[in-house]
Amino acid sequence: MVSPPNRSTHLRRVPDSVIVAFLAFACVVAVPMAGCGKPGPAADVKPAAPAAGGETPKAPPAAPAADPAKSAPPKAEAAPAKPAEATLPKGVDAADLDPAERKVLAEILDEQFDPCGKPRSFRAGVEAGDCALAMRLVRFCVHKLQQGYGKRKIVGLMLREVERLNTVVQLDVKAAPVLGPADAKVKVVIFSDFECPFCRRAATPIAKLREHYNVALIYMHYPLEMAHPHAEGAARAAWAAQQQGKFWQMHDALFAHSPDLAWDDVKGYAKSIGLDLKRFAADVESPAAKAAVASDKAQGAKAGVDGTPTFFVNGRRAETIEQLQEGIREALSLAGVKVPDEIQVGEAEPDAEAADPGAAGAATSAPAAAH
Repeated sequence: MVSPPNRSTHLRRVPDSVIVAFLAFACVVAVPMAGCGKPGPAADVKPAAPAAGGETPKAPPAAPAADPAKSAPPKAEAAPAKPAEATLPKGVDAADLDPAERKVLAEILDEQFDPCGKPRSFRAGVEAGDCALAMRLVRFCVHKLQQGYGKRKIVGLMLREVERLNTVVQLDVKAAPVLGPADAKVKVVIFSDFECPFCRRAATPIAKLREHYNVALIYMHYPLEMAHPHAEGAARAAWAAQQQGKFWQMHDALFAHSPDLAWDDVKGYAKSIGLDLKRFAADVESPAAKAAVASDKAQGAKAGVDGTPTFFVNGRRAETIEQLQEGIREALSLAGVKVPDEIQVGEAEPDAEAADPGAAGAATSAPAAAH
């Protein structure tokens, strides 16, 4: 049997001249195919194979690539854009705010909801003019911006202010001492602590407001025993003086000498205001005194008192002397009573201590808050 011939031996050999010509053609065609508009680098282009009987032609040197940074004409530097001025609703007095503060105020108006509860923004409520609370809160925000607070803090304080203005509490004050007209249209309940330095400093402004507006001042005990070791005993001493008809005289004596409120000191104050010392001492230690002080404090805690002094003007909470005067004026107006001119009494103190010492960090961050 004859073996089949080897396949390779029967293939026809392609002449060398044809191979050379093909390679030369392929190299010429490969250059424009490197990329759309992006020819490959000259080093990647191989010279064509030498033609039969000739030398390999030399490719001309590639021109250096142009540096776009050098060839482009210099660009004139654009002047920094001036930030747009924040727009505020008509009637908003922001003359004392700088542009950055005005911008923060505009953001608060755009981002917060209408305080009167309608489905619109805070700004829309101000512009509509049918929400008295809205403009009042704008003034509140302007004041806080002037005090140096940031947007986040102002929003938190504003929400607390909304809650304060919209909440009216009922307090049982039948057994509490009252200073002023019993039939007064406006009654101010104060939760206070005789060892509290802020309560002591607030005593004079409170007295001025009571006399100026002819309102009734009602005292409720709120001793902060954890911070003030003599506060609860001083409260019982004031209650004991009340049983002899001299609460307010003892009130003034305790604040005048605070923080000297040890028992020996208090007995001296009782003697100076003419109390029956034997009866006084017995009343101070009586279960009735302890129950009366505890009852006041329980009412305060239920009403949301978290520091002293805290005020309630016809049931509406106030935490600063400024809020107290504002609340009194508003309550007189609602009662149809002629409102006297506003007076300058100042704040008792810019900072405060919380009722719970563990929460003091939160309380002291708010200006003119209660101690």
